This record gives sequence, structure tokens and C-alpha cells, in this order.
Amino acid sequence: MNVLFLVNNTKISPNANGGASVYFSHLQLLAKLNYKVHVLLVDFSDKPTARLSSDVNAEFIQEITNFYSEIQHFQVAQIHPKSIFDRIKMAIFSPEKFEYFFVNSANEQVLKKYISENKIDFVWAEWRWTAILANYSNLGIPIIYAHHDWEFKLRKLKSKLSFLQKFHLKQKKRVELDLVKSVNACVSASFTETQEIKEYGNPNALYIPLTYKKVELSKNSSETPSIVHLGGMGTTANRIGLERFLEVCWKELKAKIPNITLKVIGNLKYASESLKKRLEDPQIACLGFVEDLNIVLKPYDIHIIPWEYNTGTRTRIPLVFNYAQVLVSTKAAASCYPEVVHDQNSILSNDLPQMTTQLVDLYNNTEKRIFIGNNARKTFTENFTVEEQVEKLNVFLKTL
Repeated sequence: MNVLFLVNNTKISPNANGGASVYFSHLQLLAKLNYKVHVLLVDFSDKPTARLSSDVNAEFIQEITNFYSEIQHFQVAQIHPKSIFDRIKMAIFSPEKFEYFFVNSANEQVLKKYISENKIDFVWAEWRWTAILANYSNLGIPIIYAHHDWEFKLRKLKSKLSFLQKFHLKQKKRVELDLVKSVNACVSASFTETQEIKEYGNPNALYIPLTYKKVELSKNSSETPSIVHLGGMGTTANRIGLERFLEVCWKELKAKIPNITLKVIGNLKYASESLKKRLEDPQIACLGFVEDLNIVLKPYDIHIIPWEYNTGTRTRIPLVFNYAQVLVSTKAAASCYPEVVHDQNSILSNDLPQMTTQLVDLYNNTEKRIFIGNNARKTFTENFTVEEQVEKLNVFLKTL
């Protein structure tokens, strides 16, 4: 079986960021099924000509060498409309072309030629843009959309929108909803968004949680637990969630636990100025990006996810479980995983004030932390490895 794996031109890794870990997990699952995987790293930069080449960034693929049979860089053509009349017509009848200039015949021809020459059986498209590219290119073979999140939901959370921004968001929503209905099938690492895809009109939707390699646990020699936050600030949920935690919880936590420490792991490049200011605290250690998480993720430390919305996939929850850490998350953030159970393998909060109270309780309750951490590790083993998910994907793909 020949699979065309369309993915953004970026690093594919279980540790680089949330999106990269989803790409890695899905690619590994397809390789485990012994499919012949052809990877196109799709570059959406604004260029007028579509082109395939072997000019692939070695850093992007250094962790996936055993997962594919061929890999190429695909520079898409971005063709801008030449007249206002064309723009108006597209806005009314073809919102995908109105919003995404890479939906055009030049890219379609490149993909069709590649599919024909390599006898591709189906397309696996990671994230929204590659799925849009594939779906509106009339490829004539099944397309599976690996859904990561809803742009129209996320965008509403970021800032106040102008009239023009609202108009574009409405157009993008039209495309997103048409996309999930038009493709042959969708897969999602979020249970709640899998259900939403079905409700929006595509019954062929599979929840398949993120998978990681099981790690060997290192010893936690500290007498007191650390509070841990993992994730780069380029992700909305990480950036806003951490700032809200520091705004709502941190002062009270320091008052009730004077020696408390917070470890912030991840790139701070996209942190807001107000967040950077809050991080200037002697009890907060900003560790930056850490390649080997074994160094910083210790069993029974307390891992917070203070994002207050049910959007996308919290890709680090399986990681937290893998390292036998004690997850303390808002219920909204963790709702994407039905495997997460309050008071069994995690502590779930209705809101951030409640999270503060729960953190104080956990900090002083070693027995409870060990109980939660051990159950989290057990949950990881039973649900979040390739071995546990590959057959489910195999059965699903055979039904299409």
C-alpha cells in the first residue's frame, strides 16, 4: 500500500512541539503497518511556482529515517487573483480559493503527477492546510485528514476581531466545515473533536490518541515536589494558560507554600511582555527547550495544564503520564482525552482558583502523588503507545 503523507515543512519529532509530535506519532503508526510512505514536506511560503525537489532540511527529518520510503520538499505555488471581480466571485462561490492562494491548478498538476508516478493509494494529510490542498485538488483517490484543531474556534479566543477579520474567519469556517465533510475520513487525537467531526457530517472519524515511546523512569531524589509547566510559548494554550496561572494562582501558592518552585520548560520566544515580566521571579526556573526530557520530568512532580478551554489536543498529557508525573489540569483542557480520570490518574479542576487549592493539597500529600503518578504511568502503558493503537488504525483504514 502506497501512502502519500502530506505534512508541513517543519521538524517531525516527538519532542520539538505539539504539532511535530502528532506528525511523528501518525507517521510511525503508518510505518508500523508496513505501508510504503511517501513524504512531501509542503512549503507554503509565498512563491509563484510549484516545485518538487530533494532539497530537504536534514534537521527536520533526522528522527524519522526509518518511517518512509521517499521524502521530498514540495514548494507550492501561491497564485494571487488579478482582479477585484475574481476576488468577489471566489468569496461567494469558492471560499477555499479566496482564503488559500495555494488552491490552484499548478499545485494540483504536481500532486496528480506524483500520485500517478508512485501509484499512490491514498493521501494522509496532516493539519488543515495540507488537507485543504489535497481536498480541493481533485486527486481522485481517498484522502484522510489528520485533524489537529478548529481554526475558527481558536481564533475567537486570541483577541478582539475587526470586521474584516470576522469576515475572513467566517470564510475559513465555511472551508473547515466543508473540508471535514468532503474528505473520505478524519483522524484526531482529540476525542471531543472526533465527536464534533461526526456531528458536522463525517461519520468516518477515528479518535486515535497521541503515542510515545515508553521511557525508563529516572529517580526523583527531591524531598519536595516541583510544579512543572511544559510547552513552548508559540502555542496559544501554553502561552495564555501559563500567564493565567501566574495571574490567578501563583501569589496564593507562594503564600501557602513559601518554598514552592515552578519549572517552565519550553521556548519563551513568543511569550508576551506581560508574561515575561511575571516569569521574573526567583521561585520560577525558565529552562528553555530541553532535548532530553528525562533530565527535567521526574516522577511524582506536579504537572500543570491551566488552559481553560476545550480546544485542540493537549499533546503533553500522554507525556506527563509517561513520566509518572501528577497531572493537575482544568477539566476543559483534559476533555480531549477520555482516558484522563479525576482522582485516579489525574486531578481535574473546574477553574483556576480550585486548581490552587488542589495544588496545595497535593504538595503536602506524598501518598496521593505516588498513587496518581503510578496510575498515570499505567494508563500510558495501556493507551498511549504505538503497540496499543496500531491495530485500531489498521481496522479503520481497511473499512474505507
